[in-house]
Amino acid sequence: MQTLSKQQLRIKETQARLLSAAEEIFVRDGFESAQLDEIAAAAGRSKGAVYTHFKSKEDLFLALFEYRTRSYIDRLFDSLRKCTSRKQSMEAFRGFFVDLVQDRAWSVLTLEFKLFALRRPESKERFRKTFEMSKTNDDSIRDKVFGQLTREQKKDNDLSLIALGPVVSGLILESHFEPDILSEKALRRLLGRIFDALFPASS
Repeated sequence: MQTLSKQQLRIKETQARLLSAAEEIFVRDGFESAQLDEIAAAAGRSKGAVYTHFKSKEDLFLALFEYRTRSYIDRLFDSLRKCTSRKQSMEAFRGFFVDLVQDRAWSVLTLEFKLFALRRPESKERFRKTFEMSKTNDDSIRDKVFGQLTREQKKDNDLSLIALGPVVSGLILESHFEPDILSEKALRRLLGRIFDALFPASS
């Protein structure tokens, strides 16, 4: 394993601080209203440090999305690789999906990212490529969860998979307006039912 130099460690620390601060400010203010100087201050860095690591507010915004997406994918894949049976893999995948309710900031950010890309055609391609990280080309992982699928079954499976993210984001957004009905406990129960309906083999 390669050992990082002190300079490389400082760079990684600064980038991590900026991304964490950016998430806080973007969730609070949205992309349009977020200010780079506030992000820098929240990270304990200068505004110049932001431009050292990111070309613009848009670049920082998309870098945050890429980082958070990759973190979630790595977490899911690490969990699945530890499973020793298809049943265990499906249970791990279901648990991962239901546990998304704990990260309310990510759901808000996902909606913000999509609105951002929708309104900026020039950024849509970068967003699309990042989003495709979640569509694994690792057939061994897919087979471990869903087993061997025919071509038609794979199409149906892809439809179900692509519905998962928007379902979570939409319900969590709605929970801000109906907190008594859509409590975390209720959301977890509802997401579990939705997952079982999309993937009957898991129930």
